[in-house]
Amino acid sequence: MPRHWWQRTAQPSPDTVRPDLLAWAQAVDVSRLSDKTVREAEDYLRKYRHMMLQRSRYEGWRLMEIIEAQVSPAPPVGIHPLDVIATVLAVRRQQLGIG
Repeated sequence: MPRHWWQRTAQPSPDTVRPDLLAWAQAVDVSRLSDKTVREAEDYLRKYRHMMLQRSRYEGWRLMEIIEAQVSPAPPVGIHPLDVIATVLAVRRQQLGIG
């Protein structure tokens, strides 16, 4: 039986996540991530949908550069900034035992 648009799950299945992003998430060290960067990243994830597209892209790439300088190893090439930002925040919460 076909599913309607409102019956689809909001969360992507794990099969849709790039394998290199999953591998990076398991290996990334976020201990040097500053509190300021975390606050900016959280703010960005809350507000990017309401930003003008150009502003949203600019802020996403700006944050990705900051994050790349504070984590190791660097994220895989070709990963979208939203994925990098969300992954880093999730790993940090997990390492701190939050959420």
